[in-house]
Amino acid sequence: MPIRGGLPPRNPRFAGREDLLSDVRGLLGNGPVALLPAPEHQLGGTGRTQLAIEYAYRYADTYDLVWWIPAEQTAGMRASLVGLAQRLGLPEARDINRTLGAVRDALSRGEPYRNWLVVFENANRPEDIKPYLPSGAGHVLVTSRNPRWTSEIAQAVPVPVFDRADSVDFLRRRLPEASVADAERLADRLQDVPMALHQAAAVRVAAGWSTAEYLRRYDQRAAELAFPTPIRVAWGLATDALRAASAPAAQLLELCAFLASAPVSWQLLWAARGRELPEELVPTIRLERRLRAAMRLIGRYGLADLDPSGERLLVHPLIRGMLSQELSSDRHAAQLRAVRGMLASADPGDPDTPTAWPRYAEIVPHLVHSDALGGSSEESRQLVVHCVRYLYASGDYDSSRDLATQAVTRWRETVGEADEQTLLVSFHLANALRAVGRIPDARTLNSQTLRLQREALGGDDETTLATANSVGADLRMQGHFEQARLLDKDNLVRYRRLYGDSYPTALRCANNLAADLRLLGDFRGAKALDEQTLKHRSAVLAESHPEIISSRGALAFDLIGMGDFGGAAEILVLPHTLDADHPMVLLLRRFVALAARRRGLAHARKLAEANVNRFRQRFGDLNVETLGAIVGLANCARADGDLDGAHRLLERVVARYHAVLGDDHPFTLAASANLAGVVRATGRFPEARTIDTEALVGLRRSVGPDHPFTLSCANGMVADLLQTGEGQQAREIAADTLMRSRTVRGPDHPDTAACAWNVALDAGDETAQEQEMTALTKAYGENHPILARAAAGLRLETEIDLPPL
Repeated sequence: MPIRGGLPPRNPRFAGREDLLSDVRGLLGNGPVALLPAPEHQLGGTGRTQLAIEYAYRYADTYDLVWWIPAEQTAGMRASLVGLAQRLGLPEARDINRTLGAVRDALSRGEPYRNWLVVFENANRPEDIKPYLPSGAGHVLVTSRNPRWTSEIAQAVPVPVFDRADSVDFLRRRLPEASVADAERLADRLQDVPMALHQAAAVRVAAGWSTAEYLRRYDQRAAELAFPTPIRVAWGLATDALRAASAPAAQLLELCAFLASAPVSWQLLWAARGRELPEELVPTIRLERRLRAAMRLIGRYGLADLDPSGERLLVHPLIRGMLSQELSSDRHAAQLRAVRGMLASADPGDPDTPTAWPRYAEIVPHLVHSDALGGSSEESRQLVVHCVRYLYASGDYDSSRDLATQAVTRWRETVGEADEQTLLVSFHLANALRAVGRIPDARTLNSQTLRLQREALGGDDETTLATANSVGADLRMQGHFEQARLLDKDNLVRYRRLYGDSYPTALRCANNLAADLRLLGDFRGAKALDEQTLKHRSAVLAESHPEIISSRGALAFDLIGMGDFGGAAEILVLPHTLDADHPMVLLLRRFVALAARRRGLAHARKLAEANVNRFRQRFGDLNVETLGAIVGLANCARADGDLDGAHRLLERVVARYHAVLGDDHPFTLAASANLAGVVRATGRFPEARTIDTEALVGLRRSVGPDHPFTLSCANGMVADLLQTGEGQQAREIAADTLMRSRTVRGPDHPDTAACAWNVALDAGDETAQEQEMTALTKAYGENHPILARAAAGLRLETEIDLPPL
C-alpha cells in the first residue's frame, strides 16, 4: 500500500471518464498535468477534482507515495508540504521555505521514494506553486480554474462535460430505480454537466421527487432566470428543497458563502453560537447534535461534501458564489458580520502555543473570503493579528508577511496609522520582514512604529515596549551595540516599574540587555543580569523550558568570556526533552564545542562540525547564528593544525558577513581578524598585515580600543608587524594591548596571560618568560595544548569567539 496524505475519500459512484483517465496517465510521464475547465464551462462544475481523486485511487498501487495538497491559498499549501516533509523524514527548518525546498529536492532526487504522485488541488495561480514543483520520476497532477497555464509549467488538459453514456451511467449509480429513459431525459435537460447531474440526483433522493416532478420544477425555474444554466438551475432547486426541509440548515449554508474552499469543522461553525444570528438558526447552532444534523442535511441535498466522519463540510466555490449573489444587501451584510464574529469567537487567543496551531490553521484560509481584514470590530482585527503571529511562530514567514502587509495597508486607510492594532500588526510585520531577510525594511518600519506608539500610546504601553525591544534587536543586527544597550536599559527600567522584576516580558528584556553587554565585552555585567534572570525563571519554569536553556547558555558564554572555561562546561547540560534542532539547543551545543576547544579537548572539532551541520539544516548558510557556529568550527580546525580547512571556512564566512551584515559590522571585522590569523600561520605575513590593519581600524571605530575583539585583533597585528620589519610599532601596540587587557579582562584572564607571554617572548626576557609560563599554566590548566606552543617558544594567538547576535 502506498503512503497517502490528505487524499479525500474516493467517490464510490464515480462513473465514466475512462479515456480521459488513460490520457492523463500517459501525459504524466512527460511532466506535470493541469486539469482545467473546458472552454465552454469556464466557471467549472465539470468534475476536475473528482477526476483527480479517482486517478489517485485507481493508480495508487503504482506509487510509493500519494500526497494531496490544497493549493487555493498559499498558507494551506505550505502547511500540507510541511506535513509531507515530516513523512519524508526531512529535518524541519525554522524557516519554512527551507523545508519546502527540501521537499521539492527530495522528491526530485527520488529519496526516499522514487515513484510518487503529488496533487495540487485548486492551484489557481500557477506562479504560487511553480517554486514547489518537483521533477524526477514522480508525477504532478494539478486541478485549476485558471485557463492560463503555460506549457513550461504543465500540460493543459481541459475536462469537458460527460458524454451521454457516462451521464446515464452516473445518474443510474445514484438513482438505481430510474429507468434508462429517465436518466437520458435528465441528462439531456442538464446538458451532461457533472455538477448539475450530481445535484439533481441528490435532490431527487432527498426530496423524494420523481423524474417528471424534477423536470417540471426545472423548467419552471429556468423560465424565471434571465440566463439559465444547468448548474444555476439545479443549484436553485437544491437550495429551495433544502430551505423547505430545514430553514436553519439553509441559513447555515448561507454562512458558508463567506468561507473559503477549505473544510469547515462543526467546531468552527459552533463558535457562532454566541453571535447575532437569525432567530431560527440560533437553536441549531447552540447544540452540537443539531448543528451536525444540519450539516448532514446540506450534504444530502448535494450542496456540500462531508468527510466520512461528518466532522467537516466542504462547499464548492461555484455554490459559494451563487449563494452570495442571491443574498440581499442587508442579508449579505448580516451574514458577513456573523461569519466574522464566528471566526473571532473561534480564536484560541494564544498564537505562540503549538497546541493552538491546528485551530489557527483552520481559521487562516477563511480570512480573505470573510474579508476579516475589513471588519469594523476590534476583535476581528485582533484575530488577524493573532493569525499573523501564528504564521510567524509556526515558521511560515512569507505568509505572515503577506497577511500582515495586507492588514497594515487596509487598517492605515480605515482606522489610521496611529491606531493601536495597526501599530501592533506593523510590529509583527517588521518581525516577518526581518525573518525573510528584508532587514533594512524591518528596521525602518520598527523605527516608524515605535515613534507612533510613543506618541499615541506612551512609552509605558506594553506594545510600545515590545516594539522597543524589537528596535533593540535591529540595533544589534546593525552593530550599534551601545545604542541597543541604552534602549534596552530604559525598557528594563520601565518593565520592572510597571510589572515587577519577575514578569516574563521583563525577564526577556533583561535577557536582551545582557546580550548587549556581552556584545560590548562586558561579561561581568552580563553575568550578573543572566544569573538574576535564571534565578527568576527557575522559580516558575521547568528545567527543560526553552527560556531556562536560553539563560543557561547565555550564562555559559559570560563565563567563557571571563576565562572560566571549566565553569562554563559545568552548566552546559543538554536537555533531553527538547528537539535536537531547537534553536536554544543548537546555541547550547555551540557553546559546548566552544568550551571544549578553550579547554584544549580533542573532541571539540567533532562537536563543532555536528553543530554546524544542524545549524545549516535549520537556518541556512546565511543565518548569522550559523555563521557564528562556522567561526567556532574554523577556530577548532586551526587548533587541530588544519590551516587549509580553517582558511576555507573563514573565507566563506567573511564574504557572507559582508553580504548579510555589511563591511563595517563588528562581526565581519572580527571574522576577518581570525582569517588574518590563519593567513599569518601559513607565512603570508604581508597579506595578514593588510587584513589586520583594516580590521583593527574598523573595530577601534565601531566598538572601541578596549573591546575584546579589538584586543585580540591587535595581538595578531603585533605578530604581523614583527614579521614585516616594523618592530618599534609592534612593541608599542603590544604594550598598549597588554595594559588594556589587564584593565578590561583582568590580569588572570587566559587571553591576558597570552598577551603577557608574547610581550616577554618578544623582549627576549627569560625571567619574565618563566613568570608568564606560570601565569599561563594557572590560566589554562596543566597539560593544555597551548602550553606546548609556549614551551616551543612560539607566540600565542587569541582567536575571537562570537557571541549570539
